[in-house]
Amino acid sequence: LLIILLFVNNVNSQSLELRESLQNTKASYSEGNLKEAINFALKAIEFSKIDFGKEHYYTATLIENLGIIQYESLMYKDAEISFQEVLSIRKKILKEDHTDIAEALNFIALSNRKLQQYDTALNYHNEALLIMSRAIAKSNPNAMNEQNRKGALFRASAMHTKALIEIKNKNIDYAIGLLKTSSKIFYNSLGKDKSQLIETYKELI
Repeated sequence: LLIILLFVNNVNSQSLELRESLQNTKASYSEGNLKEAINFALKAIEFSKIDFGKEHYYTATLIENLGIIQYESLMYKDAEISFQEVLSIRKKILKEDHTDIAEALNFIALSNRKLQQYDTALNYHNEALLIMSRAIAKSNPNAMNEQNRKGALFRASAMHTKALIEIKNKNIDYAIGLLKTSSKIFYNSLGKDKSQLIETYKELI
């Protein structure tokens, strides 16, 4: 569903231990060894807390990396806890309409959807979409394309979650319509080989 985020590139500020932990995390992830990647990611977070601080942007990014790996390891509750920590840090250090806050909210929504907490997931989706709408309204034209793309992806994710709620409520035709619209957005924004699109298609089968 998700790809590993960019690692911290500010090598001049990093300790050797942090750099090695980042490299090992990336290598293990690339090799598909997610259990080992989680262990290295945890080490990287601890070194980042020492190098940059517990409530630093880079530390939050590394915790988000951990959450992504946990999500892909089907550790959805652990992933949600990680993404909640990311959200807490970002709300303290970023402006309230920053898209990185919306990203953390969307990750929390996806984790709750996997936990079949659909109403909770939809609430987080809606909060993410509200932030994205405000961020887009404030954006300069050069930033619009990427923010619009991200906003579209978050909207498609929310539609997917809403469809699962409608399926639960036996509103099958409405759910199918939501899934079709969601899949079109994913297709146009991600390409047909992406796993979010595949996951939406599976709901339609």
